[in-house]
Amino acid sequence: MISKLAQIAAISVLLCGTAAIAHEEATGVVKERMDLMDTQKDAMKILGGMAKGEVPFDAAKAAAAAHEIETTAAKVPDLFPEGTGGHPSEAKPEVWTQWDKFTDDAEALTKAATALKVALEGDASEWKAKFKGVVDACKTCHKTFRAEKKD
Repeated sequence: MISKLAQIAAISVLLCGTAAIAHEEATGVVKERMDLMDTQKDAMKILGGMAKGEVPFDAAKAAAAAHEIETTAAKVPDLFPEGTGGHPSEAKPEVWTQWDKFTDDAEALTKAATALKVALEGDASEWKAKFKGVVDACKTCHKTFRAEKKD
């Protein structure tokens, strides 16, 4: 069970992160959304570290991280206006050609983060399962709407 959670945590950090080089070139709303994704990545690192047992579990810190993801996920659609694709953005054209699915995925992340936060504020025994829901929501959206990073 621990190794599966370690895998989930590692994937979550990779999926919710953005490249520093792209940030240097980004401006305007593209920079805003990259910064928002960095905020989510930081929150996922907190949760992932706890899930992997690298840092002691702290329900209050974990709930704050979940709240950060919940809040930022609700802002995602507003940060993808038409015409903001292309370099340095990592957004695929599918963001705009499949807008309803994109906004549904953002809403799914918001709901998953809310469920995680609620679990962490109450009986935290199921928090890791709820965290997996957040990881899965990130993965689903990124698979369809985020370009693969080129090394």
